[in-house]
Amino acid sequence: MIRLAAPAAAALILGTGAAPRAHVTGPPPAHTGGFGEPTCVVCHEGDDLNAFGGKVSLVGLPPSYTPGERYVLTVVLEAAETTVAGFQIAARFADGEARGGAAGRLAPLDARVAVTPGEAGQPYAHHTQAGTTTPDDTGSSWLVEWTAPPRPGAVVFHVAANSGNGDNSPLLDLVYTAEITVRSTSTGP
Repeated sequence: MIRLAAPAAAALILGTGAAPRAHVTGPPPAHTGGFGEPTCVVCHEGDDLNAFGGKVSLVGLPPSYTPGERYVLTVVLEAAETTVAGFQIAARFADGEARGGAAGRLAPLDARVAVTPGEAGQPYAHHTQAGTTTPDDTGSSWLVEWTAPPRPGAVVFHVAANSGNGDNSPLLDLVYTAEITVRSTSTGP
């Protein structure tokens, strides 16, 4: 998926000839919408978040997690007329002293997903260039392994996904977000 920074998109629209800045290998870190972060809508301009009946969800997350356990998660984007797609997800502690800090470890399970640290070291799993392809025009999905943190607590997942129209511009793309919180099965160390 080719993503243009907003100033570059404006330059293209206004005809200044400035070269676009593309993110074909994945989004910049920290665009999940969680903890005050922006979402993909800062570059992909189509409509409001979660518009037109599409959605992003997280499959495979248990109702409560076991500290240190590994879980295979599937990020699922459902959106009509999707030509290319992308996503970003973060797992952070929801409360306490560690609030906003990395909760466990995210790892790719195939070449369609990568993990990139943000400025504060927070890992973000996201699509790769190979991960922008879609099986059909109804959305896409990506596999991520989450190793739960070794200590108990509430973990919040913030995920953002982009349904792109494939025109290699940031215009008329749709962005969907979700926030899911799970608590550990144990309450003490």
